[in-house]
Amino acid sequence: MSSLINRILSNLSTRIMLIIYASIIAITGFFIVFSYYNELQLQEERQYDKLSGIVTTLTTCMNGDAHEDLMNRYSKGVSAEQIKSDSTYQFMSHQLNKIVELNKLSPMYTLVYIEKTDEFVYGVRSDDFVDFKNPYQQPPKELRENMETGGIIPKYQSENGTWLSAFAPIKNKEGKVVALVEADINFDEFTALVNKRYAREVAIAAFVIILMAFILIPYARKLLAEDQKQKELALHQKLELERKNKDIMASIRYALKIQTAIFPSEETFRKNEREIFVYHAPKDVVAGDFYWIERHENHLFFAVADCTGHGVPGAILSIVCMNALNKAVELCANDETGAILDTTRRLIAKQIGTDENQMSDGMDIALCRLNLDTNELSYSGAFNPIYIFEKNPQKMTVLTPDKQPVGSYVRQVPFASKSHQLQPGDMVYLFTDGYADQFGGEFGKKYNYKSFQKLLESIAHLSMNEQKKELRKAFIEWMKDREQLDDVCVMGVKI
Repeated sequence: MSSLINRILSNLSTRIMLIIYASIIAITGFFIVFSYYNELQLQEERQYDKLSGIVTTLTTCMNGDAHEDLMNRYSKGVSAEQIKSDSTYQFMSHQLNKIVELNKLSPMYTLVYIEKTDEFVYGVRSDDFVDFKNPYQQPPKELRENMETGGIIPKYQSENGTWLSAFAPIKNKEGKVVALVEADINFDEFTALVNKRYAREVAIAAFVIILMAFILIPYARKLLAEDQKQKELALHQKLELERKNKDIMASIRYALKIQTAIFPSEETFRKNEREIFVYHAPKDVVAGDFYWIERHENHLFFAVADCTGHGVPGAILSIVCMNALNKAVELCANDETGAILDTTRRLIAKQIGTDENQMSDGMDIALCRLNLDTNELSYSGAFNPIYIFEKNPQKMTVLTPDKQPVGSYVRQVPFASKSHQLQPGDMVYLFTDGYADQFGGEFGKKYNYKSFQKLLESIAHLSMNEQKKELRKAFIEWMKDREQLDDVCVMGVKI
């Protein structure tokens, strides 16, 4: 049962249906209850109006002087036979009895207020029972308060049921109130009639509500069945998606192994008595950023490049660009670095195409060639500069790149080559734009190149391993809980 309720409540359509159904029941119940009590109120008002009209009319027919004379003629304790034989009493009792029979009322009676004892006593009654001058026990306060004008007595309960009463003053010739006439009616009969009527209406409403339930239940079952089918389909699709995602991630992780195997190791620098660190942080598992090292005779070539895109597309393009760079160095090992980039651009364009309907991707790169004998550095760049921290005197030198990529471009010109004489202890930094362009900090701004340059100046005296740790620490602290926007690659080479 609880499972069915949970299914109904979890489905939007059946939930709305249940709310509408419950609302219909609530509204129907409200109007039935409201109408029931309203009908009781109307019946009560009608009976009060009826009683008030009866007693008011009756007082205009009754002789107040005769009633007063009757009350004065006999003292308390007079016998019932003597009172019944009195012609005045008989006449007035007959008047009251006619009204009772005509309107189907309870026995009527008159009441006389005794000011000396502050009590009401009975006068004339419509039935055969004689209660002459006996006190009226616990009279309602309304009798005394409204004795001059008459009125009604609020509905009250007695051992014989629920009663409504109205009274009016009987006056003598001088206009003095000499008695009150009171009429009572049992309200239980009217309550029973209203109950019977509304019991029938409740039965009809219940029948309609049950009929609606029989109509709605099959429809709700159909909706729940469709919902269950959709959930099973969604679960199947979820499991299928998870399986495919698992396969894709396995493929990407394997691609990472391949990419890692292609990347040169730091051991290549150590073999040439050069210290190096590489901080490589892909945005996704694999990266479009790559670092590259190649030795030709007494020249050591190294580069950091940023291929178009990131993730798997960037990683695939990085292999294409890396192969083109390897081949260009083989062909132009003794040429200037600018010529090597020109050759690399031609090789990439030949492999991936440069026409309008073909790919126009490529890479930004900082390419360096170090003469291992003289420490002379040759550099060419496509959008990526290099920073050289000179140990003596301590200063940061920036070699700027050409503002064109190694790839298809609107206006292609030959890449320039720049030289710089290095000294032992100098640091050369190659990097992509991922580090400087990362948003973070207190105000969510870019890290920017100026801050990046200051960071490198502050850590240049540290060991290679310590510099790498500091770069990673500063990047994570800057990024905090924000998403990494691009691949990051920073290479540091110590002369």
